[in-house]
Amino acid sequence: MTVTLTWQAILLPILVLAAIVAVVYLIIVLANLVTTLKKVNTVLDDAKEITTFASAQTSKADQIITGMGDSVTAVVSNLKANKNIIKNVSSLVGATTSIIGVAKATGKNKAKVEAKADAKAEKKAKAKESKKAK
Repeated sequence: MTVTLTWQAILLPILVLAAIVAVVYLIIVLANLVTTLKKVNTVLDDAKEITTFASAQTSKADQIITGMGDSVTAVVSNLKANKNIIKNVSSLVGATTSIIGVAKATGKNKAKVEAKADAKAEKKAKAKESKKAK
């Protein structure tokens, strides 16, 4: 009995077996891909939530900063407007302090002046007495 093998008969089962292995491998890769895509979608959903939250917080911060900027501008303009009032009040306080200082000094000086006048009067009286005694 003679068995004849052709290249086609040898390669055909090998190719069919390779195709079956490739299909099984492709099915496994696709199953892993589906799992990976589910995880990616979960991550993207979380990223979307985080982005939405960050956007809302950024808007709130922007409103707060804008409001504070307006408040600071108003305070600065009020201070500039009140600068003359503050300067006048400061001058008034300085003048009042000077007047009080002068009044205190006048009281002290008055006592000094009176003491000097008394001393001069005593010297003159002694001088007259010594002239009379001579």
